[in-house]
Amino acid sequence: MKKVLMVGLEPSTVDFSDPALPPGMTEAKVHAGLALADIAGRGWIAERCFINPDETAVSTVERIPV
Repeated sequence: MKKVLMVGLEPSTVDFSDPALPPGMTEAKVHAGLALADIAGRGWIAERCFINPDETAVSTVERIPV
């Protein structure tokens, strides 16, 4: 099986009122869009890694087991 690491901003830290983002985007939609069951159904082992937009981002990713 292929392994996939999905890295992105912690949705609770995102300003969804930013006009640069798609209209109607929400924290719930981000979580729903990353459904691990669907990814596993494609034959991949997936791990989510949400990071904060600060100095902890790198260490958060580094803690993910390979």
